[in-house]
Amino acid sequence: MQLEEQNVLKIQDVKNPYEQSFIVGQYECDCNGRMKAGAMMSHCQAISTDHCNSIGLTLDVYRRTHSVFLLARASLEVYGEIRAGDKIRLITKASSPNRAIYTRYNQFFNEQGEEVASQDAKWVLVDTQTRKILRNPPEEMKYAFQLEMDQEHDFTIPKVRDAQQTAVERVTYSRTDDNGHLNNTQYADIILDNLPFSATVDRKLEKLIINYHAEAKMGENLLIFAKGLLPEEQVDKDCVSYYVSGENEAGKKCFESFVRFR
Repeated sequence: MQLEEQNVLKIQDVKNPYEQSFIVGQYECDCNGRMKAGAMMSHCQAISTDHCNSIGLTLDVYRRTHSVFLLARASLEVYGEIRAGDKIRLITKASSPNRAIYTRYNQFFNEQGEEVASQDAKWVLVDTQTRKILRNPPEEMKYAFQLEMDQEHDFTIPKVRDAQQTAVERVTYSRTDDNGHLNNTQYADIILDNLPFSATVDRKLEKLIINYHAEAKMGENLLIFAKGLLPEEQVDKDCVSYYVSGENEAGKKCFESFVRFR
C-alpha cells in the first residue's frame, strides 16, 4: 500500500514540460563548428529518459513488464545556429497516447531565448515477447504524461523508387543501444555521412525526417541508398533535398529519410 501511494504521489507531481540545460561540446560539432544532428537527437533521447526516470518509468520497469518504447518516426528542424560552447535550454513535453502513438516534442533555446531547433518524435509501446504494439500500457506502467500536443512537424517523405546504393554500413558494437539495436540517434550520422559535402559542409541543415521501419541488429549490414531530389521537388531554389534509405541484407527496409539543406 505504501509503494502504491508513493507511485500515485510521483504521478501527481510530474513535471510536464520538463527541462534541462547543457553546454554544447566541441566533440558534438561538425567541421563548421555547428552542432551535429546526431548530437541534438542524443540530447533529446537523454532528456526523454530522464523525464521518464523522474516518475519511476525506469529500465527495470520496462524489463519487468516486457515492454519497450520504440521510435517510429522523428523530425528535426533547425532554425538557427547552435555552436560549441553555447548554453542551450532543452525543453521536452510528452502527450497522452493517440491511437497507440505517443508524441514527445523537444525544443532547443539559446541564451537569448530564441528557439534554434526542435524535434517532433512519435513513439510506440511494444511487447518485447510478442513484438506487438500495445494499445494500452501494462498495469504496472502508469503513463503519467497527460497532455494535448499543440505543435507538430510535417513528416512527409517523397516516394523514391530509383535511389542508388551508396554504401554498406555495419551495425557495430559502439552504435547499438541496450536492446542490441542500432541506436535511434546513429541513423542521423549514417544518413548525413552518405550525402555529398556540397550539401553537408557547404550548406546548413534545415530539416531531417526519419521513418524507422524495422530494427537493425548488432552485427547486421545496412545497404544505404540515396538520391538527390529534382529542382521542381525542392521547397525553393535556395534548398537542396535528398532521400536516403537503408535495407538489411534480406532486403527488408529498416528506415527511410528526407533531408533538406539551405
